[in-house]
Amino acid sequence: MSEENNKTNDEIRYLEVFGNKDGKQLNSRALDGQASSFTLNTPQPPCQKYAAGHHFHWIPVFRYSQPRVPITAKWLEGDQFEIQVEGETVIWRHHNPERLNEALSKAKPEDIRATQGRPWIFIEAGDGAFAFNCSEEELVPCIDPIPPTYTV
Repeated sequence: MSEENNKTNDEIRYLEVFGNKDGKQLNSRALDGQASSFTLNTPQPPCQKYAAGHHFHWIPVFRYSQPRVPITAKWLEGDQFEIQVEGETVIWRHHNPERLNEALSKAKPEDIRATQGRPWIFIEAGDGAFAFNCSEEELVPCIDPIPPTYTV
């Protein structure tokens, strides 16, 4: 958690923290010392994209990730997951399907949620939630391809 220097009513406010390294949005329980109920062993890929299906930027995570609704999710194949959300079955994609599947397998079903109206999955883990920015469309490659070099 991060201390905010804009005091209101002489009270210090604490801002939530989002870690791009582990893709976790910490919450106030982390500040209170609650430990994580699970960790993820699957590493993040060497990805440079802040696009649907890839990484989050911390500003949208905090501004637009509520309200969250319960979902069920099942890995199909490749980067595709079958998601049941608010009475619909949809296909969402993620650039690191092994990591998302690991999180789904370790979480309690009631701790798996998505932002209402967005393909953003949050999996609660005690001190925060692992965040997965999914895509409803085909994914663009993680790293921009290196343009070919030409010799004359």
